[in-house]
Amino acid sequence: MKRLTALLTMCIMFTLTAVSAQAAANVAALMYHSVTSDESRMDDYTVSPEQFENDIKYFTEHGYITLTASELANESMANIDGRKILLITLDDGYENFYTEVFPILKKYNAKATMFLIGSYIDRYGYVTQEQVYEMAHSGLVEIGNHTDNIHHAPVEHLKTIYNNPNCFYDIIDDIKNNNNILKNITGYDITSISWPYGYYTESIDSAVKNNLGYKISFSTQYGVNYFTGNTYTPLKRMNREHSATTEQVFERADSKFN
Repeated sequence: MKRLTALLTMCIMFTLTAVSAQAAANVAALMYHSVTSDESRMDDYTVSPEQFENDIKYFTEHGYITLTASELANESMANIDGRKILLITLDDGYENFYTEVFPILKKYNAKATMFLIGSYIDRYGYVTQEQVYEMAHSGLVEIGNHTDNIHHAPVEHLKTIYNNPNCFYDIIDDIKNNNNILKNITGYDITSISWPYGYYTESIDSAVKNNLGYKISFSTQYGVNYFTGNTYTPLKRMNREHSATTEQVFERADSKFN
């Protein structure tokens, strides 16, 4: 009898392991930058509040749930197996994150991750420390790292910087400095990062996760994510441009899972 019980236990454990290994979620990460009602500023990196709100409504009405970046990284795959997940990500830290985006998030109880550049905070046109604190403590907004001085470098120089071994620790120090700025404002550990212009190297991405305690990172590679819990490589994102309708954005994302 004991032998039979042991065999049954092993069989159950094997079955659970097999199911767990196959668990996966469909994760669409939309990337926004500026959200404004100023029609003269609409381009590939600026959308209207109406478009932003419609995106949330449409995705959630079609079965998607919103999570922050680190919530996804920390979530048990058993809880999100087969689920459709929308990650709302916003880069840079424009003031309209607070004036336009935050009210919409509160209206729909939707979650988002805002990747901020520390030295931009309190500048004209960007979020203030008080606004960052309020959003971070709302239960709806995660504050993530978007680097600091690195983001000031022209994009054509980034590859040179990232691939120069002599710059490795300078890059890590920049990320740590921005981390400290954001942690001092929010009071929370920062555990997610969005790479400026999507550029990174495996060694730097690994160092941030293994040595700085980051849970998840994001590139700008266009696409969706068949997520199995693996956060060793940056997740793909889909830039949300003004010229596309919400239905077009949804179709681009959702159709890739079919």
